[in-house]
Amino acid sequence: MILLDTNIVIYLHGSQLSDGIENRLKSTTLDTCNIIIAEVLAYEFIDPEDAKYFEDLLASMKNHLFDRVVTGKVIELRRSINIKLPDAIIAATALVNDLELWTHNIADFEKVPDLRLFDPIEV
Repeated sequence: MILLDTNIVIYLHGSQLSDGIENRLKSTTLDTCNIIIAEVLAYEFIDPEDAKYFEDLLASMKNHLFDRVVTGKVIELRRSINIKLPDAIIAATALVNDLELWTHNIADFEKVPDLRLFDPIEV
């Protein structure tokens, strides 16, 4: 199972991922969380069709809520490493739910212990 970071969700619409990566995404469960949904849908889309695309895409994903367990992991991460709150929520969601995080911003997450990272742009 894969948690797509905000940038990868946006890249899905722009055909910036290789055919092999897009095929891999079609054959697995895609997951999201509320912070990713908020980041994507708060973006100012020039075209209402783009906004609709992202609304439909995110609605099709499994949404992991920011619950007590994720909150506890966020607190643990922020006490142990320097990480921005939105990134800590994303990382904690991935860790708590045993998800691989796909992101093009590897540097934002590389200090998070035990977090499985993959950059689908750099393959």
